[in-house]
Amino acid sequence: MLKKAPYELADPRAFTEVIIDGIREEEKILGPVFTATLIKYALRAVAKLTGEETPEDIKTLDQLAEYLIPKADKYPPYYIVLWAQFVTEKKLEGHLGAGERVMDIGISKRVMASDGDLRSDLIDVDLGYVISKFHETVVDMKIAPLEMGYKKNEDGTIDVLHRDCFLLDGCQLSLAADLSKRPDGRQVCGFAASTCQYFRKATGRDWNYIVLVFDKPYCIVKCFMP
Repeated sequence: MLKKAPYELADPRAFTEVIIDGIREEEKILGPVFTATLIKYALRAVAKLTGEETPEDIKTLDQLAEYLIPKADKYPPYYIVLWAQFVTEKKLEGHLGAGERVMDIGISKRVMASDGDLRSDLIDVDLGYVISKFHETVVDMKIAPLEMGYKKNEDGTIDVLHRDCFLLDGCQLSLAADLSKRPDGRQVCGFAASTCQYFRKATGRDWNYIVLVFDKPYCIVKCFMP
């Protein structure tokens, strides 16, 4: 079953602000050096992509967002922020690990705050209903992939399909630079991580994911309870 978003492109401001919300959670744990380093790499990426000089007075995530978002016609600002986040984590931690997990939770808080109907005390949760609610929420936020669908498996896992995801080009770049991998070598997927956090809220149990298919032009991830 596939559901389409009623728009061709994600909202650059909404998408960038959601990602920055996740980074704020990392900042609480890793401190101001994390944010300062991320901003440095974000501006360095802009300079490399455009050849333009970047301002030297950007010190906060809000300032970074306000600098990047008006340039959405040149490059997706959320690519720049995610790229900088991956590079910074690898520089500080050696790999994407605890920080990436914290960021995923931070992003999911923003998504779940937009859905006041999802309950965490349900018995025999209908995961089809839960993922449909997730899709409705990210569509309303204007950050959903162009198409999204799922399949419930007999073993209780859920296969989630994203077609024409707006993060695809950024994932390709990050994989080529050996950035978007978790400590166990598995690929990072921001939408899958948010889906798993949404499942966690609905079921009261932890969820994880594995990327099964990447860039075909769709991606398929398997969500499961460890």
